[in-house]
Amino acid sequence: MNVIIVDDEPLALRRMARMLARVGGLNIQGQYREPRMALDKIVQAPPQAVFLDIQMPERNGIELAERILQEHPDTAIIFVTAYDEYAIKAFELNALDYLLKPIQYDRL
Repeated sequence: MNVIIVDDEPLALRRMARMLARVGGLNIQGQYREPRMALDKIVQAPPQAVFLDIQMPERNGIELAERILQEHPDTAIIFVTAYDEYAIKAFELNALDYLLKPIQYDRL
């Protein structure tokens, strides 16, 4: 399964990539700190899933997810955030999951 990770925090981005690499069966197609760059890549070569932070500059993860789903409605969105207050909105977008940081490998 091809996946993309979007998180503006470099440490969180690297940690998620390491954790996903351990899962197996996943190909990390890209890691992005800027939502705009991630969206450009997703539009060009859509992954099956996007692991997406919510609090980011320029465009938050909810807005980015809405845009991704407009272009590719079958993309699975997994929110990865430190904020629980966005969970209802995330599931209104039919998010596959909502993971709270710090992520535990067993939960992933």
